[in-house]
Amino acid sequence: MIPWLRPSSAHFDQVVRAYSSELFQYASWLCRDRHRAEDVLQEAFARAWKNWGQVEDESGRRSWLYTIVRNEFLRDTGRAKARMEEPEDDEPVDIADDIDFTCGVEIRDLLVQLPEKFLEPLLLQNLMGMSCEEIAAVMGLSGGATMTRLTRARMALHQLMHGATEPNATPAKPALRLVQTGGAK
Repeated sequence: MIPWLRPSSAHFDQVVRAYSSELFQYASWLCRDRHRAEDVLQEAFARAWKNWGQVEDESGRRSWLYTIVRNEFLRDTGRAKARMEEPEDDEPVDIADDIDFTCGVEIRDLLVQLPEKFLEPLLLQNLMGMSCEEIAAVMGLSGGATMTRLTRARMALHQLMHGATEPNATPAKPALRLVQTGGAK
């Protein structure tokens, strides 16, 4: 091996070991299929290796890897759509899900009702422990847009938990009534 590649290779291995588990969870959530998530993650790591030297800010490396996984998922989804045939109406379509959610079925049922644009940043923050800045970098949003999506996700989840049927519905405001209080005649 070329001597000047060794530190980069060792650093890459160290970072992959540190983040591979959480990146795999993220890819699994995106793909909803363990095998496809493995493929997406493998391709993401290959892309990361090719561009490893281009990252100057070490503190941004984690969000950079999440962005690569997300982009690889989107790239793979485009390829899958191009070669996918539509299933027959009478054919059941199975979506693999290896994660056991028996303890949180109610929460999962609520989360799947959230729009995708709200669900992804909420999961990145609460399950992956990312900051708003990291989520913004992963999703290609501004910090303000990320905070807005997180706030709206929490509001929609709150509404769902308290019986509202539409996640984007706003709570009904009481009608205003003008009341005259003994002032001018």
